[in-house]
Formats: sequence, C-alpha cells, structure tokens
Amino acid sequence: MAPDEGASRPARRVTRAGAAGRAGKRVGGAELISQLNDMVAELIKENRKLKREVDKLTARGSAAASSAVERSLRTIQRRVQRALKTPPKRKPAAGAKGRRKPATRKRRKP
Repeated sequence: MAPDEGASRPARRVTRAGAAGRAGKRVGGAELISQLNDMVAELIKENRKLKREVDKLTARGSAAASSAVERSLRTIQRRVQRALKTPPKRKPAAGAKGRRKPATRKRRKP
C-alpha cells in the first residue's frame, strides 16, 4: 500500500454495537418498562416450553437406557445360571484311549 492511498480514503465511522438497528427516538420510562415486561413474559413462556421438552426427552432417554440395562442384566443372569449348573459328563471318544502320536518323528537316513 502506497502512502498516498491511505490519504484518499474517507475516514471510517465507528458506531456502538446495536446502535444501527435502533430506529428513531428513545423510548420513555413507562413504555420501556412495558416493553421489558413483555419481553420477560415471553422469555418465561419459552423457558417453560423448553423445560417441558427437556423433561420429555429425558424420560424417553431413560426408558431406553433402562430397557438396555434390563436386557444386559438378564443376559448376565442367564450366563451365571449356566455356569453354576453341574457340567454334563462327557464320554471319551471310541478308541482314543491308548493311542497317541509321537511328538516328533525320526527322519529316515538316505
């Protein structure tokens, strides 16, 4: 940027945030209180609505979570009952008693 370019630009006006959005005159005391009361009432109404929605979603989520917990508890209970039962006696396979293969085989010499 050259030094003469900065001189040719007009100076910027700095405004406060929100000042550009306001139109015209300032509101008087009684009217201002009335507007604020309306805004507060609207916020309270919205807050109640959101609280009801949060309660509804929390109840739905906890119901789903409790059913998952219940299912897993049933699975654990079933596994414990199977483990506590006496194991069935197994019969040895036919002909497997005395026969075992040697661990290593000897190589034939050529």
